[in-house]
Amino acid sequence: DDDDDDDEEEEEEEDDDDKHRVQFSYVIDVSDEFVEMCGGSARRVRAERKKVERTKMEEKEEEKVDVNGFSRDDEFKEEKNKNKKRTVVIVGLGPAGLFCALTLARLSADTKVVILERGEPVERRGKAIGALFHRRRLSETSNLCYGEGGAGTWSDGKLTTRIGRNGEEVKDVFKTFVKFGAPPEILQMGKPHLGTDRMVKILRNARYELEKMGCEIMFDETCRTVMVEGNKAVGVTTESGKTIHAEAVVLATGHSSRALFEQLSNDGVLLEFQSFASGFRIEHPQELLNELQYGERFAKEVERGKGRIPVADYRVAHTNKEDNRGVFSFCMCPGGQIVPTSTNVHELCINGMSFSRRQSLWANSGLVTNVKLEDCAPFNDEHETKPHLSGILFQQDIERKAAVLGGGDLTVPVQTAHDFLLGVVSDEKSLPSSSYRLGIKSADLTTLYPQHLTEAIQFALKKFDKQMPGYAGKEALIHAPETRTSSPVRIVRNSESLESENTKNLFPIGEGAGYAGGIVSAAVDGMCASKKVLAKLLKVV
Repeated sequence: DDDDDDDEEEEEEEDDDDKHRVQFSYVIDVSDEFVEMCGGSARRVRAERKKVERTKMEEKEEEKVDVNGFSRDDEFKEEKNKNKKRTVVIVGLGPAGLFCALTLARLSADTKVVILERGEPVERRGKAIGALFHRRRLSETSNLCYGEGGAGTWSDGKLTTRIGRNGEEVKDVFKTFVKFGAPPEILQMGKPHLGTDRMVKILRNARYELEKMGCEIMFDETCRTVMVEGNKAVGVTTESGKTIHAEAVVLATGHSSRALFEQLSNDGVLLEFQSFASGFRIEHPQELLNELQYGERFAKEVERGKGRIPVADYRVAHTNKEDNRGVFSFCMCPGGQIVPTSTNVHELCINGMSFSRRQSLWANSGLVTNVKLEDCAPFNDEHETKPHLSGILFQQDIERKAAVLGGGDLTVPVQTAHDFLLGVVSDEKSLPSSSYRLGIKSADLTTLYPQHLTEAIQFALKKFDKQMPGYAGKEALIHAPETRTSSPVRIVRNSESLESENTKNLFPIGEGAGYAGGIVSAAVDGMCASKKVLAKLLKVV
């Protein structure tokens, strides 16, 4: 009996050990065909969010390819596209291009939609960005600016908009996001926010929908020129040597498509200068902002995005009445981080991003001022034949100077807000911590911009510090530069047809063309443009 009791005690001890034993979960990525080949059987798995999830495999893995390398999927698409009556080429797969393509494919089954994207799909784009963060390996075609979803993918994922939440187009955009995986709460939230992690899933599902509807998506294809004959767009050429003829070309490029803007200018497409904002990105400890907004007692309730109270954010602005120059916060990222948005190593620029939980120790925001045509005058050529491109040259000049200030290799020059107001270089050893992962270097940021722009930011910074004590203190770290807040160029279009003013069948849309200022407004512009394309060329709407 004593032996039996001892056995029972041992079993109880083993049960207790099992309860406290570390358990592991695994992600298994195999195809059904591989399971069967190994002698296994594919059981039906009940999906359970965050525990058991099954995702659609990438197209390349799903394709059935014969011994000659010919895909049956390609054969099916080719046969299907033979029945298409007209072709529309969309350049860029950001929000504007995505929603334009979705609407075109939905409204006109006999329209062949071809999408060119210079970057990679989100899965491969994520790997390229990982290589940038961990090995400083910058891809000039797939980075935080270029790739599926555009610059907004690796950003804060804000869905706030100034064009109104009650418009039918805006509602359609929100419903579409929910359809592709966004949480339904965004339909009711006052400040809807997706975060980079959710954007990846949403974009992948949207791509599957486009492919299902017969759209052809060409990644790693940069548009070199828009072919124009008799003042009419007739197609595009690519850097890889492809020529794609089309009845309409939709330009949904982002704000960093500088080479294409220059090419359009050389080809006589009407462009004009567009005022934009430029400056810095200022970062604070998130706890400081929580205490400023909620007070010491309730700030503890935030719990880094997991508490009952959301992480604190802010919006500040000041306008100098003498020259009507505004200074304001831009794309504020609570619980976020500062990231490099350079498209080449010689031109340094940054932005902010947040994941959906906003759990970072830092909060950052753009601290920018208006840049007008007269501010860019030194960058006009001697005959002033291309003032519309002077904003691009202004941006490039600032980015190149910032790269030198940082010492190269995408290291960012910084200065505490306190020292920025005094005009002294911060002590490298006493700099506050930064969320920027590629390194920071103390520098005098007051020398980066023209003096009158620097003084405008300094004056406003003092105002903001009075509103939020500590905002311009020693814990606030200014990073440089924030230059690509919006496009410095506008491709002039007709307000009714949305066509280029002097090039028929060319439809410039979205932020890069100068007609949107965020994810939602760009998506709405893409939807509206698609209907104009069909109304003019296809007589469908």
